[in-house]
Amino acid sequence: MGRPKELIDDKLIAAARAELRQYAGQRVYLRLLAVVKAGDYSLVEVASFCEVSRETIWRWIKKFQQGGVEALFDRPKGHNPSKLQERHRRQIARWLERGRNRRGQPTHWTLLKLQQEIAGQFGVEISLMPLWRQLRQMGFRQKVPRPLHSGADPVRQDAFKKNG
Repeated sequence: MGRPKELIDDKLIAAARAELRQYAGQRVYLRLLAVVKAGDYSLVEVASFCEVSRETIWRWIKKFQQGGVEALFDRPKGHNPSKLQERHRRQIARWLERGRNRRGQPTHWTLLKLQQEIAGQFGVEISLMPLWRQLRQMGFRQKVPRPLHSGADPVRQDAFKKNG
């Protein structure tokens, strides 16, 4: 299948070729190169060289024609905003540092307990993994105490410790 000559003309190829030198080593370089080579080769050959589909090459050409080199850059990927606001994070940090819940009771915090406390206090439902990530960003790390063996003699255990 031939390429439509009205879309890929010498002016478009010259513009892409002029931009090409600026972006060597970047992802957009491959896209600009594909636009340039589409002037000399079929879209199937260019797609094969770039290891993408013919439709992708076609889309890159149309993007360059409509918006220039800026249209060929990847747009920033969005992410879901945090469910916890800054005031929530400050309160959670106070809970963790003091080892007490919102009612002032001593608490050994687990993610599940913290998740329930957040839901009760702020009305925010947050799953465990995003909560764990938030805590890591806040500078908190999980600490697990050494296991105590039931039935062990504490005197012999203390004598066995290297630093005891």
